[in-house]
Amino acid sequence: MSAMNRLDLDLIELGAQAVNAALLDTPAARLSALTAVFAECGERSNIYYCPNTAAADFVRWVALDYRGARRAVRRRAVVAGV
Repeated sequence: MSAMNRLDLDLIELGAQAVNAALLDTPAARLSALTAVFAECGERSNIYYCPNTAAADFVRWVALDYRGARRAVRRRAVVAGV
């Protein structure tokens, strides 16, 4: 598998984990799940030529996916009147 394909798959999988973390009910559960995703970012970055840059990019994209999912959850709560 090429490095670009591996990068795409890693970003998709890590993003999905971040979205799942954002959907958890309690802040403690979200923090725990997001911490695990960040640890996974570090582990997956080790296969790339520059692990530090890969880890930083993974964390950046995971954070964006998490924030987007949390915004969607809050928007749905406002619309529902919660």
